Amino acid sequence: MTRRKGKALEVEGMSAGPPPKKVRVEGADALIQQVFPSYPEGFLRDAPKGADLNALTQLDFPGKVHLVTGANEGDVDWTALNSAKVLGFDTETRPVFRKGVLPNPTALIQLATEDEVWIFQLLPVSSLLPVGVSEVTKKRLQAVLQSPAVKVGVGLNQDICDLCRFHFPSMKSASGVVDLQDIVRPYRLRSTTLRALAAMFLCRRIAKAQQLSNWGNAKLTQGQIRYAAVDAWAGWKLHVVLRSLFEESEQWAPPRSLTITDG
Repeated sequence: MTRRKGKALEVEGMSAGPPPKKVRVEGADALIQQVFPSYPEGFLRDAPKGADLNALTQLDFPGKVHLVTGANEGDVDWTALNSAKVLGFDTETRPVFRKGVLPNPTALIQLATEDEVWIFQLLPVSSLLPVGVSEVTKKRLQAVLQSPAVKVGVGLNQDICDLCRFHFPSMKSASGVVDLQDIVRPYRLRSTTLRALAAMFLCRRIAKAQQLSNWGNAKLTQGQIRYAAVDAWAGWKLHVVLRSLFEESEQWAPPRSLTITDG
């Protein structure tokens, strides 16, 4: 039996859905270099807040956005995705607001190149409204995560864990994963969220009005689509900038392989 309380969905008499997953990061504990280059001059070590943050120009994605559903998944340019050397990667999930409530399954996967973003809706919504992409497309997305292409973003380990738990149960590994936080980790910055990194290194503000919206909706709003596109593309853009500023960072933050097991 299910019942809705507030904005969260509670399920009686059930465990927490599919078993949780955990990730082991290959080489994460290896100390490759003990002396790191100096922090680049002219860049903040703490993200601006309040009025200083609001004064920054909002980050927008200037390219083309593809919203992919079960109805148009045949139009995806897999050649462009599979040939990309670097992909900005992010996911969106409908949040829960109460302790003890089952986590919601991942609703979206976003993949970004320099000038295109693909947003894949994963949830079926209902048997009468099959919005989400098919299992065939999910297999192709899984193959992207396992390919040598570099996937960049923030908090990728947890995103991939959740995808494996709810959508890719047979997936045991991922390759080419770069968490942007690892690039700046030696400098002990106070905040390394995607929004903080964008403010410090792109001098742009990522709007967060849509962050806690319902990503499980069958029809996403234009605001949600813009937000999802920017989140993925910001990862791509930050990777370019951070690799340029920290030229030796591949020594301590190389693309890594993940092993996924049951938690």
